[in-house]
Amino acid sequence: MKANKLALAIGLTASGALGTLAGAASAQTADTTPATDDQIIERIEVTGSRIKRIDLEGVAPVQVISAVDIEASGLTTITDVLQTSTANSGVNFTGDGSYVESASSVNLRGMGVNRTLVLINGRRQASFPTAYGGSTNFTDVSDIPASAVERIEILTGGASAIYGSDAIGGVVNIILKKGYEGTEIDARYTAPQQGGFEQTDFAFTQGFATEKTSTMVMLEYKKIESLLNRDRDFLYSPRYYTNEDGETMWGNGPDHLDSPSSSALYLRDYDRVFNPDSRVYATEEGCNQVLGDGAVFLPEQSYRCYYDSDATEGVMPADERINLVVNTEYELNEDWSLFGTLQSSYKTSDRFKTDKSIAEDIYMDADSGRLAYTTEGMDDYHRFQVRRRFVDFPGERMYYSTVQKYALTAGASGTLFNDYDLDVSWSSGLNLYDREKIHMVNGAAVLEMITFDPNDTSDKWYPMDQLTDEQAARIMDVSVTDSEATINQFQATLSGDLMEGFAGPIAFATSVEWASESYEDKQDEDTVSGGLLGQGGTNGGGDRTRSALAVELAIPLLNTAGGQSLELSTAARYDHYNDDSSVGGAYTPQIGLMYHPYEDMLIRGSWGKSFRAPDMHRLYAGDTLGFGAENLVLPTGEVIEDAYDAYSAGNMDLEEEKGDYWNLGLVWTPTDDIEMTLDVWEIELRGAVRSVSNREIIEDPNYNMTGSYSSCSQFNGLGFINIVDDGVENLLCIRKGPINAAFESTRGVDAKFSKDFELGDLGELRFSVETSYVAEKLYQEYVGGEVEDATKLFYTPKLKANSSIGWRRDNLAVNLTYFYTGSAKGYDYFEYPDGTEEQAYDTLDAYKTVNLNASYEFPWEGRVTVGVNNLTDEMPPLFQQYNTYRNDFPYHADWLGYDVIGRTMYLRYKHNL
Repeated sequence: MKANKLALAIGLTASGALGTLAGAASAQTADTTPATDDQIIERIEVTGSRIKRIDLEGVAPVQVISAVDIEASGLTTITDVLQTSTANSGVNFTGDGSYVESASSVNLRGMGVNRTLVLINGRRQASFPTAYGGSTNFTDVSDIPASAVERIEILTGGASAIYGSDAIGGVVNIILKKGYEGTEIDARYTAPQQGGFEQTDFAFTQGFATEKTSTMVMLEYKKIESLLNRDRDFLYSPRYYTNEDGETMWGNGPDHLDSPSSSALYLRDYDRVFNPDSRVYATEEGCNQVLGDGAVFLPEQSYRCYYDSDATEGVMPADERINLVVNTEYELNEDWSLFGTLQSSYKTSDRFKTDKSIAEDIYMDADSGRLAYTTEGMDDYHRFQVRRRFVDFPGERMYYSTVQKYALTAGASGTLFNDYDLDVSWSSGLNLYDREKIHMVNGAAVLEMITFDPNDTSDKWYPMDQLTDEQAARIMDVSVTDSEATINQFQATLSGDLMEGFAGPIAFATSVEWASESYEDKQDEDTVSGGLLGQGGTNGGGDRTRSALAVELAIPLLNTAGGQSLELSTAARYDHYNDDSSVGGAYTPQIGLMYHPYEDMLIRGSWGKSFRAPDMHRLYAGDTLGFGAENLVLPTGEVIEDAYDAYSAGNMDLEEEKGDYWNLGLVWTPTDDIEMTLDVWEIELRGAVRSVSNREIIEDPNYNMTGSYSSCSQFNGLGFINIVDDGVENLLCIRKGPINAAFESTRGVDAKFSKDFELGDLGELRFSVETSYVAEKLYQEYVGGEVEDATKLFYTPKLKANSSIGWRRDNLAVNLTYFYTGSAKGYDYFEYPDGTEEQAYDTLDAYKTVNLNASYEFPWEGRVTVGVNNLTDEMPPLFQQYNTYRNDFPYHADWLGYDVIGRTMYLRYKHNL
């Protein structure tokens, strides 16, 4: 394919203003010197193969997003770039507030955030120190500065035969800039129209070059303001209203049916020990005095005094970060060079949280008066229930976190015997994560200080009264996370032509790898033991070493003067894990064919096996105490939030996940300015590690431990305990854990078309469109269980597409980018006004955003860009009316990558010195 071969020499590093989000597949290194047909074209390594080639296309499809494409799109972070990629689907997260702050994931083919391998310059990175959701290890992509990125290569599909574990959904290879000369200053200010989340970016890049050295230094500073629920009408538009029974109500959400929190100001004295009435309600005056602006008084409702917990909750945290990237190369002689890369980042994050609350049963020993949260050791007792929102804690409730990353690579590359290329490197990485959750409630301190007697004149605290500063200081506590993850790895790759075959030289690549990884996720003692009310956590830590040997061959089978060719690609890899799991070793083969019926057309296909070693946190995690909540319907018909304890732990008997994948595709470049691709693909995964769902446990009577235990901390394995409160049975606690049981598969079709237009005096135009269609995404939770299609049941969009138009004339350039996420179908519970319920299908509308920008280059090497992202101010699609999720915060399928930022305007200036 002539156009692609020439692109290796002249297209990858040429600067220009016309970029599209889906460029043709590019390479890891390229000669920047313009080439002609008579010049020797350098062989390079493309993601998905360690054999250096002269053709961009391989047996598996690779998407490439260049630095020019990123700038043209208007996106500012690698997180945004990856999450808008058509290959990224399924559940994603950005700055999840439950376990991690400001970290972001990528989920290729929807196979899971832990089944996408993320590389920087072809090398693995240390995992984020704290597991997402308390169980899943992942690679954070938010700490990679966009200004330092030359391009991103995305291999879609399995690649374990080349890269080993994790490469099930695909591989993201982020290539950093190098060989830069001169000085560049880049500044940008972004402001959402609806307020909040303002962003300031500044990057300084300096390139140095001597006769034998080339060094690039990039320093980036980024500051992002927080975004609160109350900053967006979509998330926060509550109102009082009168229902059909004439009762005063308050609600948030699209239909104002999201009730305020009942964990506000309420006391229950079941045995009327100190109060003549069992239920102690706050007056309207008392409700307002204790809860302030968050007070919601509904005199006809069960608890009367409620709390608006939505207003102060943070959607996105305030971030401030500094990134440093240094890339250097030293030429020893004509054949050998030394290289090194340093990447470091320091990021702080402040997330606003709604005021802390408790909804606790407290028991008093009838004989001694001792208070406890269980009846253990009590022959006779009195029961109390406290629902309290601690608005009277001083200051805002915040989660403060710090993330540090340090990664260093050093190595040498050159030729042996003038025929073979050798690349040897050592790399080390260290990730640190620290977090403080303030305004926690110390359970032991509450028991020491609380009284249920409203006439108590001591310094005890009666929960219906406002806390004094001294009392608040006694029960306030902090939940602390202190975690780290490390990686050390050695990698050596030898490649070249093995021998002359009957249709051309047989190329090979062989690589040897050794790596050690470790992590330690520590919580403070009170958090782990459950001593902080409504707050859980776990300690976990472990290490593993891995060694691997891989071989790859490219065997020409046909090569004619008319451009017809056929090449067989084979690869095999063996990984051995030395840890406490049941993995041991894993062998993964791959085979592929590339057929050129003529020079400008390629027919390709591949098949292979993949695997993934279990997450270390799923192996080594200690007992995790978390908290959940479900809607509980009272006899009055009122729906309240009922909390329960959720326990889980690691499983040392986990085995590796095993998968298969294949793809079949066509690439056609009928002219130098037109390219079309079409690829059909499928991925299967067996023995997938999963945590057994709440529903599966609760619906199985074998897991019901009610009556046998009083707490889920008292037994191992899976199970749950129910409790009866006011005649209503509800969940007290549940215990879960990971197992090898699930089956997953997905298949679909990708297509791309791009064309360049020469418009004469009117300039140049480039058009590109790229789509990915998921035919089905199947899940089976356990062998023999029902096979379910996520595209029909779990709101997995079938279609995702990006399109862009770029126009340039002289010093002026205009870019328009269109992002499309198709409609998504799900199966949910519906509750109707007449009280009936049913399970029915729902469909979310398609989500469409448009980014538009214009740039002008000044004669003094400066360029100014003015842009608008989300031009139409698109908000996420809503669930249908009466769907129980419709008025359940955050009122949309936030796991699909939708955002509530809305229309943003930005101004950017770049200057080269």
